[in-house]
Amino acid sequence: MPWDQPYIIFWELTRACDFACKHCRAKAVKKRHVDELTTEECFKVIEEISKFELKPMIIFTGGDPLLREDVVNIIDQASKKGIRCSIAFSGTERASYEKIVELKNAGISRVAVSIDGCREVHDEFRGVSGAFDMAMEVVENCIRAGVEFQINTTVTKYTMKCLPDLARLCLDIKAAMWDVFFLVPTGRARVEQMPSAQEFEDILCWLYDLKLFGLNVKSSAATHFRRVEIMRQKGIMPNVSELYYELLSKTDLKSTEILEKSCKEKNRTFGITDGRGMLFISHIGEVYPSGFLPLACGNVRENSLMEIYKKSRIFCDLRDPEKLKGKCGRCSYKQICGGSRARAYALTGDYLGEEPCCVHLSN
Repeated sequence: MPWDQPYIIFWELTRACDFACKHCRAKAVKKRHVDELTTEECFKVIEEISKFELKPMIIFTGGDPLLREDVVNIIDQASKKGIRCSIAFSGTERASYEKIVELKNAGISRVAVSIDGCREVHDEFRGVSGAFDMAMEVVENCIRAGVEFQINTTVTKYTMKCLPDLARLCLDIKAAMWDVFFLVPTGRARVEQMPSAQEFEDILCWLYDLKLFGLNVKSSAATHFRRVEIMRQKGIMPNVSELYYELLSKTDLKSTEILEKSCKEKNRTFGITDGRGMLFISHIGEVYPSGFLPLACGNVRENSLMEIYKKSRIFCDLRDPEKLKGKCGRCSYKQICGGSRARAYALTGDYLGEEPCCVHLSN
């Protein structure tokens, strides 16, 4: 099976953060939790991860992992074990040029910077005046330090009209990737903030078009992007509505920017998603299928990471597409998609239920 081990590990080093983002999964707070994993406990988990047959990539996240004074040591330890590491943090003054250089020397391979809209929209969304300018300064620090960076954007009803401007920005600053995250109503995020199923489809079809302009785009919590990709490669245009055409009309890209490599896409044979090639470690060591599927399956203080991944009933269920229900269970794309299990759980209470924000097979 392609999902016999995790390929991506999201590791929440702390829930402390200076921002008060409206969509925050972690319901981040100002102060660090007294029961966070210690440096030595983190080293033990890294040692275990290093023994996996294929070393997964670790994405250190939070909260803001830069609020931990040992973050550079933790990254250094993982890098020395041959583990590829990335980091996603709040775009504050803590992400100075000097700190980025420290992270680079410790072995960080990529920095993720969150930008969700124009200056006014981003600042309001993040709950801090000046957040947009701080994020752009982090980008400049990465460029100066020679560290690869990507832009992370959260798609909500409030931010989705900003997407064309953000696409232009990603190309202008030469971001390695644009990771577009589709809201899951958990933590502080609310259902009313989430785009509709048709709006999901429109945005995903538009994101596919961006690949023709050389933009490396990835969707998060919208695994049906894989189905859209395959349909479009076959010349099948999904049913779209006015939002798709509105986004397209506002997309200020030129055909001269087309890259040959962007036209030579590879079909994905299987999809990594919640509990399926992916897991999440919380600040206190709890292990979840993802940070947006709040079902603890064990704790690294008590069980081995691989034991939790391979033997937990929830993880086993999530790795078996035949257990999916509703239209996801009937869908021919369930091997590479399977829908967002986190969103299914958030809206239906059933982590095997159908993806609520997919229009495919709705009729």
